[in-house]
Amino acid sequence: RGTVFQEAIIGLFTGALYGGTHTLTGHPLDTIKSKMQIQVGFNNQTAFQVASKIVKTEGYIGFYRGCIPPLWGSIIYRGVMISSYEYAITWFENHTDDDSALKKPLFLGLRPLVPISTLFAAAMRGIIESPIEYAKIMGQTGQKWVMRDIYRGFHFQIFRTSALLVPIFSTIDIFRRNTEVLNSLPGNFLVQAAASGTAYLLCWPLETLKNLTQSGTPHPGASMAQKLAFLGGPKGLFRGVGPGTLCGALRNGCAMVMMVYAQVWATRLGMRKT
Repeated sequence: RGTVFQEAIIGLFTGALYGGTHTLTGHPLDTIKSKMQIQVGFNNQTAFQVASKIVKTEGYIGFYRGCIPPLWGSIIYRGVMISSYEYAITWFENHTDDDSALKKPLFLGLRPLVPISTLFAAAMRGIIESPIEYAKIMGQTGQKWVMRDIYRGFHFQIFRTSALLVPIFSTIDIFRRNTEVLNSLPGNFLVQAAASGTAYLLCWPLETLKNLTQSGTPHPGASMAQKLAFLGGPKGLFRGVGPGTLCGALRNGCAMVMMVYAQVWATRLGMRKT
């Protein structure tokens, strides 16, 4: 690793590449899962039925409806996320003793400094991401967004983002320190895709509740009981989980390959200490 400042700057740019790749590769599946979760007329259909209906009613361009806010937004907030994480973990690496409890592997080899750094990154990301996610959801479901509502569902956004990122970043750290799998681009894709897909699967109810709250479905300020009624019961919390989990695995795997490639070039160009 380089200095705290070097890693933060490199993380900002490589994270931006991660964010752009993440959106471009995953938005079609993301559109399908959003419609399944919250749009009337789509919410009782399978992923294939939703995809077919999008093609018939909106054309193939419909898969990229609402893409612009998350594209530029993902470039920004994922850049900030990676930069924040690299800043925090590099600070801990450089400013704590080797025998510090923060660096000692615990359950499954997890070092406490990783989830702590991840929570910091999740908070920095959430502040920027929440308004963008709101605009994306409204665009995907054909609704107009309102400025005063851009932080609607912020609490679900933070809970969901933290719950997703902690297992993903922890898995990557464990594999990086204990195996050679991440020495290749295919290895990075497989580990990131598996970690992300699993995290999305486990956190899917939070994803559904976030989307319902941000879109004001079934209506703004709806109680938990009303949201569950709209979903048809607790089982509905997993609506759209198939395309959503596949989307999370694919887009994060592709984005990880892009970011690792950029990180390698950052080192070759002398942007960090070797």
